[in-house]
Amino acid sequence: MPYKNLISWNMIINAYIKHGRLNTALEIFAQMPERDLFSWNLMIDGFAKNGQVKFAQRMFDEMPRRDIVSWNSIINGYAKCGDMTTAMKMFDQSPIKDEVTWGIMLNGYAKCGQITSAHNWFEKLPYKNAISWNCLINRYIRCDVKSAQKLFDLMPNKNVTSFNIMLDAYMKKGESQLAYQMFYNMPVKDVTSWNIMIDGNARLGRMKVARELFDVMPCRDVVSWNTLIAGYKENGESKEAIEVFIKMIISGEMPDSSTLAIVLSAVADLGLIFQGRWVHLYIDKHGIPLNGTVGVALIDMYSKCGYVDIALSIFNSIPQKERDHWNSMISGSAVHGRGNLAINLFEKMQRSMVKPDDITFIGLLSACSHAGLVTEGRRYFNLMISKYEITPKIQHYGCMVDLLSRAGHLEEAISLVNNMPLRANDIIWRALLGASKNQSNVEIAEHAVRHLIELDTCDSSSYVLLLNIYACRNQYESAGEVWRTMKSKGVPKNTGCSCIEVDGVVHEFTVHIAHPLIAQIYSLLHSMT
Repeated sequence: MPYKNLISWNMIINAYIKHGRLNTALEIFAQMPERDLFSWNLMIDGFAKNGQVKFAQRMFDEMPRRDIVSWNSIINGYAKCGDMTTAMKMFDQSPIKDEVTWGIMLNGYAKCGQITSAHNWFEKLPYKNAISWNCLINRYIRCDVKSAQKLFDLMPNKNVTSFNIMLDAYMKKGESQLAYQMFYNMPVKDVTSWNIMIDGNARLGRMKVARELFDVMPCRDVVSWNTLIAGYKENGESKEAIEVFIKMIISGEMPDSSTLAIVLSAVADLGLIFQGRWVHLYIDKHGIPLNGTVGVALIDMYSKCGYVDIALSIFNSIPQKERDHWNSMISGSAVHGRGNLAINLFEKMQRSMVKPDDITFIGLLSACSHAGLVTEGRRYFNLMISKYEITPKIQHYGCMVDLLSRAGHLEEAISLVNNMPLRANDIIWRALLGASKNQSNVEIAEHAVRHLIELDTCDSSSYVLLLNIYACRNQYESAGEVWRTMKSKGVPKNTGCSCIEVDGVVHEFTVHIAHPLIAQIYSLLHSMT
């Protein structure tokens, strides 16, 4: 710019602050030939909102003069950090206080979970508006819906936000009858009201009701579509989730990153690579960045569909990889037995200064298990505890038990199970059961089955595994006893089923039900053999 005035300087500082680039904003602030009150307030508010309240305080102290915005910014900074003692001190020092100042203090106490202090502060408010009422009601909801309802009833001028807060609380607490009563009696409903009802029904597994609400709502936004798609996906109806996504595109609604991440997850559940590639093309066409959740979902989708190399090429193309990208790629490698690839990725992750978490080690240990890398598995399990101070969860122990069991170290696996601080779950006992079957160790198999049956008496898979062990050892009497036990307990044997996609069509193979092309399949198998 040939000429920069004060407004120009303030605008560029504000832009950097909004994008979290505080150091650059500070450099420009230092270069300013002159500053006004707005310049100082921008810097103080920016640093305070980003959690750097001590630096904000230092700038606040250096200000030549202050206004109500300056005081509110510094008080809000301390309140956001949960330091209500200092926030109160600054409040007392402030020579001028407005509605915002009082609201900051109320909101601060509420967010810190100090409900009594928040209520006392609410009583002292010189002017109570809808925002202050809604803030307190929202805080009461987290601990006591009945108290929130009483406060809501006392509220003189309720707005649509007030109703939506109560509506959301009722649906999340499973009080759908009260929610419907409020929903139909609301004087005004906005798109958020409808979205709350759709989401609440989806959470309760009532997808038919959720769809009916979606179909009749007067106007929709991207959240409405995301809520319905996520509802179908979370309730195991991934096919319907993809169909709604296609309908969304046809209707002209622009999906956001959340939409694409959800639908890619649904595609991955079904293993539909054709649809997955279509979504990938859509992402490329619209230039959607892969730095966030979309990149993670895309890597996960290709991995789960069996295309690890494509997943790896997408992973390598992302310039700024977050921890979730690394975790997704490591887990994808693990699923397909690419243990060495998972280990190489983990080593690169460490060199990239990205700190692994418990999910990273679940993927890594799982990779070691599938690839039979016992020594590496032991080393990474110990590294997780000693270097990264991550307390092992049941999933980590499950991976280790599976690793040791698969490699034939049954005694070590049993010792780990007996000495771990957590109660073994079905995954751990199933790992031991599977391994004991492979090694024909009936004693350990029976021990594992007993625990599995204790955990879930109606699961047929445990009984079937034990049956197979007895059958392999010609112990038909014992096998018969297991069948009789299943029959007496009314445990049904689940029908085996597998699916594969060919040219965009999903073919399902079920025990006892012949595939339409079974003759051709057997003919080809015969010629191959």
